[in-house]
Amino acid sequence: MTPEQVKEKLEGVKWINKEIEGLYLELAALESGIIKKQELSTTRVQTSRVNTAENNLISVLKLKEDTLQRIERLTEERMETSRLIDKLANPLERSVLRLFYLNILDAWQVAEEIGVSTASVYRVRQKAIEHLVDKAEIKGYFEIKVKEILQKL
Repeated sequence: MTPEQVKEKLEGVKWINKEIEGLYLELAALESGIIKKQELSTTRVQTSRVNTAENNLISVLKLKEDTLQRIERLTEERMETSRLIDKLANPLERSVLRLFYLNILDAWQVAEEIGVSTASVYRVRQKAIEHLVDKAEIKGYFEIKVKEILQKL
């Protein structure tokens, strides 16, 4: 795996965070619409053997369950990336990658946080990515993830 590919995978973690936030908003919208206020009307209606209210509730609950499973899967993927960052030997490299990709800070914010220049942050990040490329576990992890994604398509 090349450093560019590793960097691309790490950049993807930022979007996982955004996707999880979006799914939580979706979940909140589903929960707010589960129980609707009953309205009475004076018009007569024909009785039906199909309980549409119950069917709607069941379908909303299934959607909610699917959304929760997607959140769980994305959270696990994010945690796996965090575990891979933890495998780096240099604590400065770990900190820079964590602040950059998991905490989604800009380079100047990372520099301010750890007390170095922005140029140093970029150098440390590049070295950390190169060290990740050298790790055998990481090669296998990213290859497995690519296979999983291709199978889902």
